[in-house]
Amino acid sequence: MRTGLYIHYITSIVIALLLGGCIGVDDHQTNDVTPPINEEPETYTIIYYAVGGETLDKAIEMSITSVVGNLSENIKLTGCVKWTDNYKSELCDSEGGTYRFIHTEQSGELRLEHVGDSNFPMYEPENIADFICWSKEVAPADNYILVLAGHGNGWHPEVGLTAGGESTRGTLRDTGLDRYISLEELCAGVAASQTHFRMIHMISCLMNNVEYITSLAPYCDYILGSSHISVMLCSELRILCFVLGNMIDNQAETFIEAMTNYLSDIDNDIKYHSNLEEETIDFVLTDTHEVAALNREVGLLTDRLIQIYDLSDSLGEEEFVGKYGATIAELERAVAHSYYFISAHIAPEDMATTEYLRMAFSHDLVDIAHRIATTIEDDAIRDIATAIETQAERARILHYIKSPNNSLNVYYGITLTNSILWAERGYSEAGYEETPFDKATGWSRFLKRNNIEVAY
Repeated sequence: MRTGLYIHYITSIVIALLLGGCIGVDDHQTNDVTPPINEEPETYTIIYYAVGGETLDKAIEMSITSVVGNLSENIKLTGCVKWTDNYKSELCDSEGGTYRFIHTEQSGELRLEHVGDSNFPMYEPENIADFICWSKEVAPADNYILVLAGHGNGWHPEVGLTAGGESTRGTLRDTGLDRYISLEELCAGVAASQTHFRMIHMISCLMNNVEYITSLAPYCDYILGSSHISVMLCSELRILCFVLGNMIDNQAETFIEAMTNYLSDIDNDIKYHSNLEEETIDFVLTDTHEVAALNREVGLLTDRLIQIYDLSDSLGEEEFVGKYGATIAELERAVAHSYYFISAHIAPEDMATTEYLRMAFSHDLVDIAHRIATTIEDDAIRDIATAIETQAERARILHYIKSPNNSLNVYYGITLTNSILWAERGYSEAGYEETPFDKATGWSRFLKRNNIEVAY
């Protein structure tokens, strides 16, 4: 087993932008003047939005208590957390329910304020926005970081169906209400708060995919998330507060360097957990200003794939193979073997979790592009595959991975399904074509066209 921390430094223009502080949603102008060391230090408020349930109730409580007494004067923490009915936290007087809090260096003992019972709808955009606005009111700062913690399951049309049949695309699972906070609800809440975050950090499974980062990109400078099944270590909040405090105290250290230290400390913590030795764990820090360029390349890949499929329909198989060196069936077999982010975690067939885990149809984007390029003899496809990897490298400015597979290198998940499952699972009805990612790339055209034998 090898643990790797891969750091990709971006251009000097972007580094200058990072040193310039937060930027507005529509303002991507760079600032290439490094602030003097003697300027007043920046302040940060970390806004923690967490939904417990099952094993996560205790994990969320431990995450919060780990911060008590460990904040510097320029770091504040607010939280809105929800526990299941029978969970009794030491931080409050009653069992279960929904609570909020603020904690600073001067706070002393941390106590939670009751805001609702276990039926409180944390998924409603109004409640998401209200909590963010309350956090900014009680803990104003120069920079805000939104941390989302709970069970995630990526983008899938059937994940977390409510009793009324509403699809909720797996951002945070509310066990008590048996539904997820959807990506659309999260974005609506963040937009309504009129907040631009320095970073959105998702401590939940399967969040580092192009569907999610494209939707969240307008609301933050950076996104930190995992493409795999993730593990809540209960130390993430404490380490984040620590590295941000060091950054502010030293002032010469950039946000990127602080996040490099964050991932290094996370790695050290993972090493203490012997039960994680065979797990594949990854984190990717994305520069959201590079997402649009990545999507442009994915759109070109989609366009060329559709052209090739059309040619396959119009040409005979012999003529098509003579022109492109492979059949469409061979192309699809190659894509079917692209890296699947759940494969390392698929449960045995007799376990109930098997189908739950297989609901997330997320494969590695760069691997898909390269498999297509090495199967089909087409200069345009090869150029596009190279451009996709290049742009993915620019977007993925920090990458941490721990895996039994020493050579594993992953980028971003992307939905992969076939024409039959597209219809059966109800992707159109669930709104995949309305996602910002699909509007930018038209990827659904390929999903509705192919006959890939996905192994689900």
